[in-house]
Amino acid sequence: MRKTVLSLMLLVLVATTAWAELVRRGPILITSDQDFTPENGVVGGWGVFGDPYIISGVRIDAEGDDYGILISGTIRPVLIRDVEVLGARTAGIKVQSARNVTIEDVRVRGCAAGISAFLSTEVIVSRAWLEECADGVRLVFSSGVDLYDLHVSRCRTGVWFAGTMESLFAGSVIEACDLGVVVELGCEGIVVAQNAFLGCRLPARSDGGAAWDDGVRGNYWEGFISPDEDGDGILDKPYPVGPEEEDRFPLASWPEP
Repeated sequence: MRKTVLSLMLLVLVATTAWAELVRRGPILITSDQDFTPENGVVGGWGVFGDPYIISGVRIDAEGDDYGILISGTIRPVLIRDVEVLGARTAGIKVQSARNVTIEDVRVRGCAAGISAFLSTEVIVSRAWLEECADGVRLVFSSGVDLYDLHVSRCRTGVWFAGTMESLFAGSVIEACDLGVVVELGCEGIVVAQNAFLGCRLPARSDGGAAWDDGVRGNYWEGFISPDEDGDGILDKPYPVGPEEEDRFPLASWPEP
């Protein structure tokens, strides 16, 4: 436990130093592949696989604006990293009718949605801190969205899947949210595994279409009590998510970063 706490303190210190070096600017609105320009925050890349356009190193105070960053109607690969967004009315970072978008090492706070994908595919989000948003991550009618290594805290809903297909949520922490994960509106092929749900009023709610383990390991559900007779780190009773779904391999302890 002491090792875990020290590791988390180090991560916070490093992240705080990185955020302090960001350059302030206004919202970035990209609505076609032709909008990937330096004026719109692009600092590198050629927009091809292996060398995506890069948007990086900015802090966007979007108070009063709908978006901090909007990527809409694009197919060229783009990487958004080392970005902080505050106070957007609709979404801190929104991917709409787009594909080939990677978002990493970002911090979003006080937005209606921290990160949102609508009618989009081939989206990857990793190493994101999402705080005090109505929805930490909102995925609507999208597919092929992979979420890794997120820390979502003090949101109404941590991660919301609606009508979304073939997507993964793994290796993350959902903390002090009203609803941890919601799966609804005909989702299919959603996998939720190796996450920690801490201090949520309702850790998960599902209308069907999700697997709550990867076939070997499930999630850590704080407050769920069950023996681990063989000491393999997997509790002996499944965690019930809904009438027809369960985490078959709930974790006995919070997985370390």
